[in-house]
Amino acid sequence: MTDQDTQKTQPSLTTTEIMTIILGCEQTLRFIQASPNYKQIEASERFSTSNDLRLGDAIQTLLEVHEAIINIEFYSQV
Repeated sequence: MTDQDTQKTQPSLTTTEIMTIILGCEQTLRFIQASPNYKQIEASERFSTSNDLRLGDAIQTLLEVHEAIINIEFYSQV
C-alpha cells in the first residue's frame, strides 16, 4: 500500500477533531500519571528511557502541539 492509498482510506480530521484527540490523549496520560501503580513504576531505579523521558514530558509535548495549533488558527483568522 502506497502513501497515496493510505491517504485515500484514512478519514480526514478537522482541526477541531485533531485538537480534541490531542487533549483526550493528554488527559489519559494525566490519569495514568496520577495512578499509584504508575508512580511506583516510574520511581523504580530500573525505570529508564533512552532520553530520560517521563510521562510528564509526553504531556507537555501534547500541550505544546495543541498550543501551536491554536496559534495557527488564530493567525490564519487575522
